[in-house]
Amino acid sequence: MKIAAAQFAPTADVRDNLARAEALAEDAAAAGVGLLVLPEESMVQTGLVTGSLAPVADDHWAEFSDGLRAIAARHRIALIASGLEPSGTPRPFNTILAVDSDGALSGSYRKLHLYDAFSYQESGRVQPGDELPPVVQLGGVHVGLVNCYDLRFPELTRSLVDAGAEVIAVTAAWMTGRNKEDHWSTLLRARAIESTTWVVASGNSAPDCVAGSKIIDPMGIVVADAGEPEVGWCAAEVSGDRTAQVRRVLPALANRRIDLAYTVRPKIFIKAAVNGGRETAETPLVPLTPAEIAAEAAASVRAGADVIHAHARTANGGQTIAPEHIAAMVRAVREEDPTIVVGTTTGLWTCADHADRMAKIEAWEAEWLPDFASVAFCEEGAAEAAQAVLARGMVLESAVWSMDDVPALLASPTLHDNVRVLIEPLAEDPDQAVRDCREMAAALRAGGVTAPLLYHGLEGTTWPVVRAAIADGVEVRVGIEDVVSSEDGAIASNSIQVAEALRIYAELHATTA
Repeated sequence: MKIAAAQFAPTADVRDNLARAEALAEDAAAAGVGLLVLPEESMVQTGLVTGSLAPVADDHWAEFSDGLRAIAARHRIALIASGLEPSGTPRPFNTILAVDSDGALSGSYRKLHLYDAFSYQESGRVQPGDELPPVVQLGGVHVGLVNCYDLRFPELTRSLVDAGAEVIAVTAAWMTGRNKEDHWSTLLRARAIESTTWVVASGNSAPDCVAGSKIIDPMGIVVADAGEPEVGWCAAEVSGDRTAQVRRVLPALANRRIDLAYTVRPKIFIKAAVNGGRETAETPLVPLTPAEIAAEAAASVRAGADVIHAHARTANGGQTIAPEHIAAMVRAVREEDPTIVVGTTTGLWTCADHADRMAKIEAWEAEWLPDFASVAFCEEGAAEAAQAVLARGMVLESAVWSMDDVPALLASPTLHDNVRVLIEPLAEDPDQAVRDCREMAAALRAGGVTAPLLYHGLEGTTWPVVRAAIADGVEVRVGIEDVVSSEDGAIASNSIQVAEALRIYAELHATTA
């Protein structure tokens, strides 16, 4: 079959984009092309849409889907293109549609790997899919679907080849940047070489994307390249005979010794805040000693937590950031499991004043430094404390508790050094706490924050805020520091709370699948 990869720069107008796609399809069909791969965001260029993408998806997904099917049937050419599919939440799916030459929908794929890299946060506006991409049949050829950032995950492409894909179709809006064009070309060839399969890649040609649509044969040879024009396409005869020839010479798939089972894990980042300032009178499950904290940290990670936040405690149970107590806690966690990522507070309430806080941070033992430390920007000297955390070689996360804190964080010289920004609403009413989270999140994004955001509530707002965080695609915090019970009110350990967050994730995603 003759297959083509096209490129164009979509606009914010869905009808205009369909017209552009049809012009390319008509041209390719006239040249004998049987399958045309169109770029990511063919439905709408998301960078041209302000605010939530959900209204665009809700209003235009059916129009886009029906339009692709009509174009395919009219010109007797199979099409692959991506757009915004409603999810029932403020974040739609980034979905590839595969349409056969008779206009029938052969399959679809909701993008698994969202582009949360290079200071970009796709998950802030898009919901990830939960299923492996399918292999669809178009014109008698088995085609696997890959969407942009997926290209960096070779196991995804290998899953498609193992499922029978003869061709890997990549639809992308590969962003420009240092080394990015080289990554695009290298990764496309690598996916072809390692799986000895054809790769047909369509690149969005918007000003911030590299374009460079290509067709690569199973030996990794670029046999067609559309180059840099804003509108164009390249084509090649994709032959099963060539695949068989390459696999006789290079039987890499047959030579494999490792069996793989492909599953999709939940896309949720969970921080377990294992103790805070809780006392045993509030819950007997709160860990206080270094050994107890280490055991809870390990249990929480086994349950699914990504990182641990813990407060060192004195012999009488008080919170402290004194060097000897921080060292004892970190050492205990590392001896329990050296792979655990553990952080702590720099809260002023643990010190006499800001000067005392600075002295203590500077005195933390280099051998037993936490992996990260949190700084609340509602406190005096927050910017200086944040600089001290970085100067000591730790990872920084900053926190805002209300809209009043946002300007101080945005003005901080460490703003772009944060691994994440915590949003911790003070409201006791759950609905208000969720509204406050979203207001602060919008202000932070408008102010230029590109780091991941994390919501967490306190007491009665904890679980409603967890649900909002999952719905909004931001990071989640649970644990005894925030609440002592699971969502149903039963006293719960940190590990049970982590499992509860994963259950809520599965529940919410089951309702939008």
